[in-house]
Order: sequence, then structure tokens, then C-alpha cells
Amino acid sequence: KKKKMAHLDEKTKKLAESKDRKAIIIPGNGCTGLRRCMWYPWVAEKMEELGVDCILPYSYPDPYVARESIWKPFVVDTLGANENTILIGHSSGAACAMRILEDTKVLGVVLVSGYTNDLGDENERDSGYFDRPWNWESMKKNAKWIVQFHSKDDHLVPISEGRKVHEALGTKYFEKEEEGHFQELDFHDLIDAVKSLL
Repeated sequence: KKKKMAHLDEKTKKLAESKDRKAIIIPGNGCTGLRRCMWYPWVAEKMEELGVDCILPYSYPDPYVARESIWKPFVVDTLGANENTILIGHSSGAACAMRILEDTKVLGVVLVSGYTNDLGDENERDSGYFDRPWNWESMKKNAKWIVQFHSKDDHLVPISEGRKVHEALGTKYFEKEEEGHFQELDFHDLIDAVKSLL
């Protein structure tokens, strides 16, 4: 039940249909022009240097609210997430990756600035990710490994949220001091962590 792929470029369409090992970057909300946004293009390039094709679309549908009802099928059905896929989710993209993981088998997951509730934000509430409990046990079963990054000085997602995700999932957890919400142009620690697990 593939969703329409008309808005995807040829390389992305081909990777979406592939059953081979690949990665999919799930961005934070509010980010358009993803191939020029923060560390996303750098990580995509470095993943390919590790021999892992990486899907980074020009944009996601519904980029500002990032509704689960739109993003989850986009990643699973349109971009073709499967048991050979590494999901790399940042911020609301991490929430999306966690919901996908509840009922979809993947190879591995990287969560960057992940969280478990709407943080009192109306836009986050409208996204739909936080309207029910999390199925942590299913998530643990559906990935061979889960790596997580959070920074103590994250100004958008409190460190307590990162620690909560770590405790619930038993992630390979990297707690940083001064990385904020991870909005730099590169992300060496992420690539090093994935490299060690391939």
C-alpha cells in the first residue's frame, strides 16, 4: 500500500522501495529545506560513507505540526522503513521514531532530544504523539539497538525527558553538557555511535 511518491526525487523513490540496509532521517518540526538544515545533510553524507544509503527528502508533509497521522505513514509506507532500516529521529522526529517502533521492526534507532509528553505546548499536543501511553516493551523488541543523545542544556526539551526515555528503553545513552537542542552543522558523535554498531 505505497503512498503516492510524486513529490519525491528519483533517488529517494528508489531507496524507499529498497529492502537493503538504509537510514531514514526524521527531522524536528518546523524544518523545511531539509537538505540544507542543521546536521541532517552532513549525517546523510557520512552514513553513505559508512555504506548505508540514507533517505533525506527535501521536506516532510505537514512540517510544522508534524502530525503522527501524516508522518508515521510517510516514513513507513512512503519512505519504506523496514527491518533493515536505521531511523534517525531528532526532536519531534524522535517522537515519531518511537511511535513507529511500537509496531514496526527496524534495524536500529537513533533518538536525538527525544521526549515523552507534549511539554505543555499546543503544537506538540496537536501532533498526536502524546495522547496515549508509550508501549516501551514493544519498542525494545522491535529494534536491535537504540542509541540516544540528549544535552543537559537543551532549551526546548528538559534533560529529565531524555533520562526518562533512556530509563524506559535501556538505550545506549550519551548525555552531553553543552550541545543544546543539537542544531549544529555536523554530528560526529552520532556517526561514531552508529559506526560502532554496524
